[in-house]
Formats: sequence, structure tokens, C-alpha cells
Amino acid sequence: MTIKLYENDAYIKEFEATVLSCEECKNGYAVVLDKTAFFPEGGGQQADKGYINGLEVLDVQIKDEVITHTLKESVTVGETVKCELDWDTRFARMQSHTGEHLVSGIINTLFSYDNLGFHMSEKTLTLDPSGILSDEDIKKVELIANKAIYENREITAYYPEEQELKNLSYRSKLDLESGVRLVTIDGYDTCACCAPHVHRTGEIGLVKIIDYIQYKGGMRLTMVCGINAFMDYSTLCDNTKELMHALSSPREKVNEFVLKDHETVGTLKAEINRLNAELSKANLEILTKDNVVLGFTKGASFDDMRALVNETTDKSELVAFFSEGENGDFSYVVASSTLDVRDKVKELNLSFNGKGGGRPNYAQGKIIADKESIINFF
Repeated sequence: MTIKLYENDAYIKEFEATVLSCEECKNGYAVVLDKTAFFPEGGGQQADKGYINGLEVLDVQIKDEVITHTLKESVTVGETVKCELDWDTRFARMQSHTGEHLVSGIINTLFSYDNLGFHMSEKTLTLDPSGILSDEDIKKVELIANKAIYENREITAYYPEEQELKNLSYRSKLDLESGVRLVTIDGYDTCACCAPHVHRTGEIGLVKIIDYIQYKGGMRLTMVCGINAFMDYSTLCDNTKELMHALSSPREKVNEFVLKDHETVGTLKAEINRLNAELSKANLEILTKDNVVLGFTKGASFDDMRALVNETTDKSELVAFFSEGENGDFSYVVASSTLDVRDKVKELNLSFNGKGGGRPNYAQGKIIADKESIINFF
């Protein structure tokens, strides 16, 4: 068994340990120490980063209570090595993980929902309550969590005796009977967990739920905590300032100005599309021969061409409309009310280095060709 220094002191940044084994592996060398403060990957949290004798720790895994560190180069068995954690990353993860416990505990207390899933990335984390929360519910949970942070409640982690464990109420994803490490946030939560946590809620700094969706009968909440929440807020502030200057808007009305401009842009786009459709129709050149109708125009969208085709399909066996682009290419729509056009479209694409396809009576795509070559093809 590897002695887990992080269980008794989550704030160890540097330590010395003895190398018990060093074996070559797929990605470098698998190194086992007699003790470690590096937290191994597990429970939705990534492995700690850092250095052993100046060598970057690429990965940390645990199996049968033995923790293995992956290094790019070997170290000598029996030697004492100096180990250093990437403390900024570790502390940010402690803030995030403790913040997740706090929020999950509050949700469990208020709504009796369990947290069915947890995953932490470098900047955000997700948790999956087992039931549905309304917008107001989520705001309430978030407010209580941040009040708990201001209260600076104590956080403890320990292994209770088996008899004590039987009499305790705690959250756990697994049905454990022994070897349970409990992390308790005074007044808010007790949860089985093997990860390092901050000592007091004040160190979490801030909790912000930035997104949420319904997921597998419950919810998936995305949140940021601590330094990650601060960085997220800083980014939002910078973005807001840019919008304020661009829209000449006061800070508190940026959303109103953006929505108003968005509505205006939508109206203008619709008008542009309408005018383009009229222009395409006005510039349309129609060629008809042997129950085949060809149409040529410029700047028409697929929607425009579909509308033109729909007006013509019932008047001929095969209708093909082409819109010339700026680079000498043509967008096309081919349709028929009586024929399967797919073989013809396949031949068209092969002849003119094109791409496209569709249903038996309708297809669309693009080709590289000139007008005369297209007419000759048909």
C-alpha cells in the first residue's frame, strides 16, 4: 500500500519519498513510491500534476491501493526523490471538488436528490442531480451555497470506525461497509470521498452555476468554483465592456441592446433574402427541350432554387436549376415528379467534380463547370 499523504494533509506542496519500483511502460516509466501527495485519477477528478526529481509527472493511477506515477525517464530504485505538486492546479481542483460537495449536499437536503454523476475538467465541473430543478430552485441552491462560503464553515475528512459508520447518515455513490472516508462540511453535507479538499468553505471563494439542462430523467449542472469562477467572471466582464462600447450601451442594459440589434438583424436578413430571391427570379434564364427544363441564375440560395423548381416540376419530366457562384462553381437543384433523379445527379457530380445527393425525386449539390458544359450534359 502506498501511504496517501494527501488524505491527512491536503496542503502538502513538496515532499520526499523513497522509490520502491521503476518499470518501463507504454508511455515512459511506472514509478511507485513508499508515500505520495499526488492524487491519482478517479471519481471524476483528474490526476495531480507536478514533478519527481525534476521529471514531469505525466499520470497518476491507483490499483489495489498502490499508486503509480508515470514519468518520461527512469529514477533509481531505493533512492530518495524530491517531489513537487503543481499547487495552483491542485488548489483549483480542491476548490471545485469541495464546491461540488457543497452544492450536491444542499440539493440533497432541499429536494432529496442524489448526485448520480460528477466530472471535473480544468475549468468547469458537472454534477447530475437525480431529479428536476426549476430555474428558481437552482438560484436558491446557488445562493445558499455562497452564503455557506461566507460563513467559512469547517471541513473535515476522516475514516470513522465501522460501528460509528453504521449510525451515520452520509451521501455515497457506492454501497460501502468499511474503509469509508467521510468529508463533512459543517452544517451542510457529509459525503464519502477519497479526494483532497479545502479546510474551510471560505477557501472555495465562489460558486456559480453557469448552465443546466435536463439529463437522463434528472439534470446536468455545469458550474465553476474558486479561481475558475473568478476567471470566468473576468472574461464575462471583458466581453460586456466590448459590447458596451460597440453598442454605446450602459452596463445594465447590454442584453436589451443586443436583443434589439439581433431582432433588427433578423428583419434585415429576411428582407435581404426576399430581395435576393426576387433578383434571382428576375435574372433567371429558362431553357426547355424534350421535357427537360434548365434554369440559370446568379446568387440564389438553395431555398430560392427549391422555390423555383417547385413552380416548374409539374410542367416537365426533369427540372434542373443552377445558380452561379463567385468562384466559377454552380449550386444546383434537380427534381422530377415522375423520375428517379439520383442516377442523373451521380453522373452530373462525376462529370463536373461535384458533390451532392438527395431523394429519388429531389437532389441538390455543387459542381465546378461552365454554363455551356452543363447545357451540353443535359
